[in-house]
Amino acid sequence: MKDPYIQKNGTLKNKLGIEEYNELNAAEKDIGFVKLIDIGEAFKQKYDASYLKSIHKHIFEDIFDWAGEFRTVPVYKTEVVIPGLSLEYSAPKNIERDLNKALDSLNSATWSGKKIDEITYEFTEHLARIWRVHPFRDGNTRTTLAFAEKYSTEHGFPMDIGILLEHLTRSVTPDGRIARYSIRDKFVLAALDKKDYPEPEHLQALIKESILSGVKKEEEKHSKILDLDDEEKGR
Repeated sequence: MKDPYIQKNGTLKNKLGIEEYNELNAAEKDIGFVKLIDIGEAFKQKYDASYLKSIHKHIFEDIFDWAGEFRTVPVYKTEVVIPGLSLEYSAPKNIERDLNKALDSLNSATWSGKKIDEITYEFTEHLARIWRVHPFRDGNTRTTLAFAEKYSTEHGFPMDIGILLEHLTRSVTPDGRIARYSIRDKFVLAALDKKDYPEPEHLQALIKESILSGVKKEEEKHSKILDLDDEEKGR
């Protein structure tokens, strides 16, 4: 099937008129970073497929005409962590069905009274299922992260999205060796089929770090507010 999202040279079609892959990749990171930072101001909606579409549109509307729309072609992406192979993502006709199933499962979860390790384990599983659908032609990881940050904050275990953004790309040594895998690599390992021996612990560790940092920042912010209230009362 011809991929309508791709230019003749293999680079994604975009609003910026960029034809070179690395240049587009850099522009995506710069624009997407700013959009991810202000995601909290942009939306207050239900955690459903429409919300996920809205997040994707917000992040990528300045780059792609199809921002916020589900892909219409299959995707195959060779992965470093499963050498040269690709996960089997949802077929275009099944995207809405599979995504709704994953989101319904997430929205049915209960978090109250659970310890941080339990929350991390379950939340990672839910996010991996959502990500595995890969509903968009590009930008699924960043959209999933923004969605996760908003969901976690509302459900009492706020994530520090800054920690997640630090892992968006792989860290490579001067001689070309991978020094640190990206968060996408970790999603791949977490989303593997059971028969392929998934390794969710890598993604879990990062998500736990993000939650611990997010909760700490929220507590510090709350403490500062209380301090200010006390100062006001003393005047």
